[in-house]
Amino acid sequence: MDLQLHLTDDTQLHAHGFVADHMLVAEVRWEHRIPGSPLGQGTLRGTPAMLRQLAALAVQAAIQAEEEDCWQAHQATTAASVEGRVA
Repeated sequence: MDLQLHLTDDTQLHAHGFVADHMLVAEVRWEHRIPGSPLGQGTLRGTPAMLRQLAALAVQAAIQAEEEDCWQAHQATTAASVEGRVA
């Protein structure tokens, strides 16, 4: 399966859990509007264990992105500081 999903801060997420055919099902639904595009929406369903694993990976990716942003800002500040001393 190939799933590509672009979430923005404007994306509305909804969670739901239920039993279907004697199985536990976890579901995340989303709705988002990208300017100039029709409403984007979808549903992701899976077992609770798989959605917990997906959530853990999403948190890990978010932390890595934030750390990368901090690192880039630190590098830019350090480079500016060094250039200021050289000049």
